[in-house]
Amino acid sequence: MSSKPQFYKQATSYSCVPACLRMVLAGLGLSLSEAELRDRCDCTVFGTEALKAVDAVRQLGFERSQKVNLSLSELTTLVRSDVYPIVYVNLKPIDNIQCSHAVVVVSIADESCGVYDPMQGERCLPLALFEASWRLMNGLAIVVH
Repeated sequence: MSSKPQFYKQATSYSCVPACLRMVLAGLGLSLSEAELRDRCDCTVFGTEALKAVDAVRQLGFERSQKVNLSLSELTTLVRSDVYPIVYVNLKPIDNIQCSHAVVVVSIADESCGVYDPMQGERCLPLALFEASWRLMNGLAIVVH
């Protein structure tokens, strides 16, 4: 269990996953810079592969961390248990930009989803819109334990 993450803005246009990891790890008591996480995750100008991010956090001692494809019900259960997954979304439904991106899910209600978007800040999205953008990425998530 972790405390709600602190928000950190991403430092580059391609480092959303390391920025999200920084937030989640800080909530778990581990403070690392985004630059260090970019290096550990082998982040490139094309972004960060989920498995490389998982390998990086496992090397930091979070051995139960995993890349998973979740249902909305499973995601909701995690968030309500104070586990804050990093999810991959396609921004086309949200911002009309054809681009994959990562955000930290911090709350889910009946009609809305609260996320920390490392590019734009804290956002409250209509649940149907969030789910559509996440489904385009097959429900991909990184769960840090």
